[in-house]
Amino acid sequence: MSVTKQLVLLLGSLEKKEFDKIVKIYLQNEYDSKAIVFTDGKDDIGLDIKVFDYNGRDIQYQLTIQKSTTASERSSFENKLFEDLEKANINAKNYGYSNNLIFFYSHPLTNKRIRTYTKIAFKDYNINLELIEANRIAQEAEEILEIQRELYKISELDKFKASDSHFDNTLFYDLLSFGRPTEFKIQVIESFILQLFCSIDKLTKERIIELCKEKFHVDENDDFYDRMLGRFMTEKKIYKDKTDQSFSLTPKEKAFLKGKNEQFEIDKTVFLKNISAILIEHGQIDYIDDYVRELKQLYIDNFNTDLKDVISNETEFHVQSTFKPFIKFIETNIKEKEQAKKLSIELLKYCLDNKFIQKLAATKVYSSKVDNGRLQNYINKQKKIFIDTSVGLFALCLFYKPNTSFDNYFFKATKSLIDYSRKEKSHLYISERYIWEIANHIRDAFRLIPFSLIENFHVLGASRNVFYNFYNSLIKSGEIDSEKKFSEFLDDFGFVEGASNESLNSVIEYSLENVNVYKQVISKEYKIDQANKLFEEAMLKYFKHKNTFTRNCDSIMLEFLGDKDVEVHPVDPLFLTWDKTFFEVHTKYLEKFPNAQNWLILSPNKIVDIYALLKFSINSETVTENLLALISDDIVSNTHSLIDVLAFVLNPKDEIGLEYTKRLAKIRDEEINQINRAEFIPPENFEGQAVIDDIFLRLTTHFSEENKLSKFKTLFTKKEFLDEVVDILNFAIKEFYSTQKIDQNALFEKFEKLIESIPED
Repeated sequence: MSVTKQLVLLLGSLEKKEFDKIVKIYLQNEYDSKAIVFTDGKDDIGLDIKVFDYNGRDIQYQLTIQKSTTASERSSFENKLFEDLEKANINAKNYGYSNNLIFFYSHPLTNKRIRTYTKIAFKDYNINLELIEANRIAQEAEEILEIQRELYKISELDKFKASDSHFDNTLFYDLLSFGRPTEFKIQVIESFILQLFCSIDKLTKERIIELCKEKFHVDENDDFYDRMLGRFMTEKKIYKDKTDQSFSLTPKEKAFLKGKNEQFEIDKTVFLKNISAILIEHGQIDYIDDYVRELKQLYIDNFNTDLKDVISNETEFHVQSTFKPFIKFIETNIKEKEQAKKLSIELLKYCLDNKFIQKLAATKVYSSKVDNGRLQNYINKQKKIFIDTSVGLFALCLFYKPNTSFDNYFFKATKSLIDYSRKEKSHLYISERYIWEIANHIRDAFRLIPFSLIENFHVLGASRNVFYNFYNSLIKSGEIDSEKKFSEFLDDFGFVEGASNESLNSVIEYSLENVNVYKQVISKEYKIDQANKLFEEAMLKYFKHKNTFTRNCDSIMLEFLGDKDVEVHPVDPLFLTWDKTFFEVHTKYLEKFPNAQNWLILSPNKIVDIYALLKFSINSETVTENLLALISDDIVSNTHSLIDVLAFVLNPKDEIGLEYTKRLAKIRDEEINQINRAEFIPPENFEGQAVIDDIFLRLTTHFSEENKLSKFKTLFTKKEFLDEVVDILNFAIKEFYSTQKIDQNALFEKFEKLIESIPED
């Protein structure tokens, strides 16, 4: 029986004075009423309740506990209701009361009956009737714990007891999410830290680390704690006192955790009451501790079994080997086998409905079923970890300046990843094709050099070029000379403009090896048509765009990771990326090709958390039921940037090129302003800052792949086409916000016509 159903039954069993107490608690919590008097309808105006608070004194209140199940009961109830409606009408007319009547009823009513009574009240009595009946009170009692406590006290359920050893210090078990072992583990750790805040008002990070060491025997790991405390602050669970660098619970979170403490005690009481009722019926109440222990063990031993399916077939149930210890235990107390079977089924059916024992048992499953050492060895020894282009780019930044304060999430995650890989002596690998992508990114950086000299360069929007952003950060933080030009910065990296592919790739490989990242040559040729199609669908879903080369690199990597050939993958591959489309494609690929290698895909920050968590020692002594759900990082990948695309097309040193740059910057600025003013509403999945960025990327990609990029670039050296170009782009932007898509073919066709109209030199 669910808690709500049980509360409805308890409400229906109340005497008048007992229901008065529940109504008083309800008014105090829901309406913030303080001065409440029960008159039982004996005063001049016939009200059962009077509220003297200013905000409620003109509202009329009535209550009843009369049943309305049978026809005669229903007739009596309606007589009482209609009499009270008549009184309410008189009070509104003659005594200054409002025509609002709140009517409390200790029994449940159907929605249809509530609607019928509400219509009658308004039509026949000119009264706005609000019926607060048992169903509503029970549902709202999930938030008003005082109602639950009072109901259990009245019904004497709080007298049912069992040994606390079965329940530990259970507080937050109901927020448990059953996931992979490492996810479960982080719930335990986060819960433990929040428990600390419940008992200690202020804690520094250093003190938290110290207490976790004592509890879990964990090595110090500042990054792990920084991320966890950061998540807590983002979720407004804690706040930081900058004067002494300590952390405390926010008032809202403190109240929330207090409520969870109380809710656990209530749920435990309900569980014990119902188990006791079943045991009393079978003469087994003296053994309640033993039954709770055995039920808990049954769920621990069969945590991955659907017990509901088993007990639905009573004949099969008795012969199930997994139930034999439980049946044997009952038969030691009940010699009659049929009665023992009946009791076992009743207990399990209740447990399946109540869920309490399942969550209680889950806290022990981790320590009894998971071998931490084996799991850690599996991660370290039985996986080959591959990274994508983005991780490689930030790894190069780390090589350039290992101790930088570069405040970038992706850089910090990459640094943590590389630190852990070194510590665990586990190499990282990057596909040769991703190294080629990095080389292209470096060439993009070279194209930004002339733009970086423009005074109002920032108007064109932030660059998505990792090296340019890294350069700017180092300038702002004073980590490099403010006079250093971007071209000089790239030269310090070892990136020389005009260098051959072989030379540039060689510099990249050498730099990456110095941060524990090694080249993976994929020599096998793969058919990538299906993979390409999956990526195209994912990019459409997330409003992303990749050029053919990038998409092919990802498709080859996808097929490589899914290759079951043991010569290709002697150990399982694990792929690290922030690319949302790759996660989408991974799922679709395994659905389409179920016989492919079932490789893992994670974000770099996630694998770092796994490494950190595996260092914690959690066993049945450290695990309590104080669990909070794992907070997963939701990372948005870098998006397209107008300035990066313009670097392919324009020469800002040229007068006409500069004019085009200014006009395009104006288009972008106007679009962003319209978004901010809610004149343009981007689609839900659109991740870019402005659609002009995406449009220009598609144009340059299209004409590049059609071998017409030089002709396209020529267009932006002709001043006479400036207005037409701007008009086409503005139309495409407005159409996107109207239709939620870019008509690529129409866009390309318009620019084709402009290019064709360029006079021959």
